[in-house]
Amino acid sequence: MIKIVPDPPSSTPRRCTLHTRFSTCNSGHKPLFAICDGVDIEDALMHLSMSLKAAFETNAQLCEMIEKPLGGLAWSTWHSLEICEALVESLLGKVERPVVVAG
Repeated sequence: MIKIVPDPPSSTPRRCTLHTRFSTCNSGHKPLFAICDGVDIEDALMHLSMSLKAAFETNAQLCEMIEKPLGGLAWSTWHSLEICEALVESLLGKVERPVVVAG
């Protein structure tokens, strides 16, 4: 008997980054910095997590040094970075340990 519908792919394809340039100065030369294409999403999330931790630590030092009214902006940035860091860590947890739904 010939199957009308083919079997689904044996494994889900890995999600990867796309080439994305950043930090351009619009001075007429090619961008110096870019995200490389083809990097596995888990590796990209690890790099993002490290970058967020660095930004979080820098901002934490700023929060200790600065006074109002700019202190409120620094604390707002602290909370935004904390949210981003938690989201990335949560996503990494999902990548590393996929949730199995009993069915």
